[in-house]
Amino acid sequence: MDDILYLLHCTAKETYEKWDALEPSEMDVNQYPGVYFSLITKNNLLNETLYYSKYMLIFSKKLLKQQNYHINIQDYNGHINEENTYYPWNLDKAIDAINSDKYKRINEVVFHDSISMKYLCAAIISYKNSYTILSNNETLTANYLLPNFPIFNDEEPDMTKIPFLCYPYEMNYTGIDPFKISSKKFYNKMAKMCNVNANQSNMKIIEEIRKKIPFLINNRHLLKIDEFK
Repeated sequence: MDDILYLLHCTAKETYEKWDALEPSEMDVNQYPGVYFSLITKNNLLNETLYYSKYMLIFSKKLLKQQNYHINIQDYNGHINEENTYYPWNLDKAIDAINSDKYKRINEVVFHDSISMKYLCAAIISYKNSYTILSNNETLTANYLLPNFPIFNDEEPDMTKIPFLCYPYEMNYTGIDPFKISSKKFYNKMAKMCNVNANQSNMKIIEEIRKKIPFLINNRHLLKIDEFK
């Protein structure tokens, strides 16, 4: 956690000051239904690609103590993939991967529930959106508007939240540089977590999990998270 500065959520909506919470996106087979942030660290502060918008909202790093999120080192529309996705229990490995030279594209932290605005610590208005012009005519990305120190407030993380990782739609990703589909071992673990028979093909496991999503997402206490770790 020492290398982490804060979480960043960008929006074009000036009404953010009236919001009570950031709400998860709608259920969609092409994107995980979550609340999206960029993870900002000491090392990627100036070179991480961002979702540029006029309002850059800085949220407390304490949120990462919760368990209801996953991290994609490369933007993947929130989809869970064996090679690309990290979790609260291996956060340190995610930070190492984000800070490495291997990944240069935007990272994403996807929370599985709404995020209260009480965790909002600061807001930056980037009038030029994607860049700013300095007095010496040097063009810099909006990253240079971001604070270079850890940010958090007195609000404690909600440790009662349970993650929801039963969402096998990685094959619906249509962006550039897709990862290979996760292995049989990976889907066996997901099947056990989601209370599905693991002794069948990946496609059958995926089909059964998809059918159970409406029930499982509202009954997360039935998930066997330790089977997936």
